Amino acid sequence: MMAYAKKKLRKLNRKGGIEGLPMELMIIVVIAALGTAVLVGWMGNIETPETIGQVDSSVDQIVMTTDKNTNVSFTITVTDTSGDAIPNATVVLTGCNVSKGTSGATVYGTTNSAGQASFTGLSIQKTTSGVGYINVSVSAGDYGEDSSLRIPVVR
Repeated sequence: MMAYAKKKLRKLNRKGGIEGLPMELMIIVVIAALGTAVLVGWMGNIETPETIGQVDSSVDQIVMTTDKNTNVSFTITVTDTSGDAIPNATVVLTGCNVSKGTSGATVYGTTNSAGQASFTGLSIQKTTSGVGYINVSVSAGDYGEDSSLRIPVVR
């Protein structure tokens, strides 16, 4: 009796077959291909984001002969990855007790249309020998931030 039931079940399974599966599989593959094509099309229109390409200083280093130098001046230039000037970028200077006058407040400036921020009349203090650094941090709206420039201060 058991053998007959297995034969009958096997026969039923063969009758059911898998005729519908290849068609379903083809439909799934076509839908996946169309979805991928749509996504790739959208991604093709995405532009690479603009970033700060380079931050330069008009001085390579600052040499100090005393513990405190006053009236130090230099210019920071900010460009994007294409070499074009970035206007209205905020430039912040820190390190070596850099300050404007006697206020002791953080020194910052904004770049002009040529991508330049000029700093004049700065005071720098370094009481130890060796090398210290003025760290230059730049932030520009759609371009992000950059803190790669360090100006050596040598005494």
